Amino acid sequence: MPSSPSAVVGRLARVAVSRSGVALLLSLALPAVALLLVLVADSVGTERVALALVAVSLVGEYLLLSGPPAVRTGLHQASLGIPVRFVVRLLAVLTLLNLPDDRTAHTSTAFVGLAMLVALCGRALHHEYRRVGSLRPLRTRNIPGDPSIAVEPPARVLEVCLAQAAVLVVGPLGAPFWLVLLVGVLAVAALAYVTVPDARTSWRMRQAKRATGFTPALRQVQDFLDEYQPEVVLHLSGPLGSAYQVNTWLESLEALDRRVLVVLRDAPLFDTIRHTDLPTLQLANAGELLMLDFASVKVALYPSNTGNNIHLLRLPHIMSAFVGHGDSDKSASANPFSRVYDELWVAGEAGADRYRKSGLGIHESQFRFVGRPQVHSISSSPRVGEEDVPTILYAPTWEGVNTLQEYSSISAVGARIVEAVLGSPTPARLVYKPHPFTGQRDAKYRAVNAAIAARVREAAASSGIDHKVVRSGPIEPWFNRATALFTDVSSVVSDFLASEKPIAVFNHTGHGGTPLDETTFRAEYPSASAATIVGPDGSGIEELVQVATGQVPDERAAERTRLATYLLGAPEKRTLESFRASVEAFIARAEGEREQYFGQTQSHDPIDSDDSLGDVE
Repeated sequence: MPSSPSAVVGRLARVAVSRSGVALLLSLALPAVALLLVLVADSVGTERVALALVAVSLVGEYLLLSGPPAVRTGLHQASLGIPVRFVVRLLAVLTLLNLPDDRTAHTSTAFVGLAMLVALCGRALHHEYRRVGSLRPLRTRNIPGDPSIAVEPPARVLEVCLAQAAVLVVGPLGAPFWLVLLVGVLAVAALAYVTVPDARTSWRMRQAKRATGFTPALRQVQDFLDEYQPEVVLHLSGPLGSAYQVNTWLESLEALDRRVLVVLRDAPLFDTIRHTDLPTLQLANAGELLMLDFASVKVALYPSNTGNNIHLLRLPHIMSAFVGHGDSDKSASANPFSRVYDELWVAGEAGADRYRKSGLGIHESQFRFVGRPQVHSISSSPRVGEEDVPTILYAPTWEGVNTLQEYSSISAVGARIVEAVLGSPTPARLVYKPHPFTGQRDAKYRAVNAAIAARVREAAASSGIDHKVVRSGPIEPWFNRATALFTDVSSVVSDFLASEKPIAVFNHTGHGGTPLDETTFRAEYPSASAATIVGPDGSGIEELVQVATGQVPDERAAERTRLATYLLGAPEKRTLESFRASVEAFIARAEGEREQYFGQTQSHDPIDSDDSLGDVE
């Protein structure tokens, strides 16, 4: 049943509190609290209330500086950084101290306040230099010494807050002017004591980079590369939420008998990839990446077509392979950028056929059929009838980067799919796992996604069935718990087909017009040819629910078996052992062809020829 208005409001309130919390509310209220001090001091003259509000604002400052960076970034962009917030508090305190006849405490507080402001401005300048200066962020995992360069110098949250408190609170407590001066000077000195070493560290790194091109941290990375001698690199760039593109390959890479290095270009990827024992380098700056010597690397694997790939593609001794992050019929699976790679790794004939039909002129020699090692652990159980309450997984894709790649069912029929499963006469359990990018481009999808999640949680609370909303983590374990799947045109279709269990795919065509009929849709999107087709009008939804709950026979099982081989390769190609063999064959090709390449370039090098030496003499 639909949620009542009061229930919706209650859920929104709970979400707001859970996402903001006391710390966030206090953080956002800091300038207002300090200004309120001025009003209280001027109009009421209640010094104790004003002093209490100073303390509250300082507590909020501590929570802000030690919490998530999003609010701090917003305040900084609104020109409300630490020095500005301190000035507001200082003005409030000076107004408070201006009420008594004795002006000495007022003058002393103003003096040490200005000194503290200078110290805080110096720290702010240092932070800004680290943010936009020549020292670029670098982070590592599983590299000896854990070399790193943070985006910002240490925040020194406790020291910054205590130093401000020492300057702002002593005067209003009625201390004599000399004590105000003494405590204030000590506070400024203490802040300088922790700030100067941080600034000197930044200066030394800058001087080292100016002299050699290498910061100490980058030199540590190069020393590691010299010793470790990586042979295979996985390179990925992308925003928050795209870590799944590297996560999908980590198990396969960990199974290799070669030395592997993971290179990530963006901080969100480094923060969100799953645990791995593979050496991992996060380095955004292209110049510093190309400072490193990758002479031992034979092959580089690319899960996504991004502009930053060029930074390794330009190294002639490294052979490149586009491995993608899933097998699907999306238009991005035949991207023109793919022509730059030495090889295109596809799971089965379907992957090559997409390129063949695209007209991009991809040569057959570029294809390497590697199967789909990611599905090696996907089980064919539970099958229909094996569980009293079968699990139906709904795993829609996101709305895409533009309307031409809008394959998602969420906005069109997502709510109907959910209601059909939750309202099935034969009980079924629903697991809802949306794509992590859902709502990134279109707020409509974000709203529907939130409403669906709320409905699933509500049903779990009222029905006694363990319906779930899954926001993160790999999808494969949920494949192994599901009897059937609702999804969209995406790599989820191909991977789930390894289980050969019932599946339904949304017909996304017809935006602003008439959708393709089922026959044409299956021909246009071969990965859906063995699926129940869900139309924009909701047709097909009840059919899959009835198949999953055993109410009608499953008539597409044989076709799914044939299709799984076409999409994913033969079952023996869907293993880690088969993937290792593919990597070994690629490395063998790289060693042979790159040796030939360098032999040709050296033979034509004018510096090495007798004629050129004669010219020099």
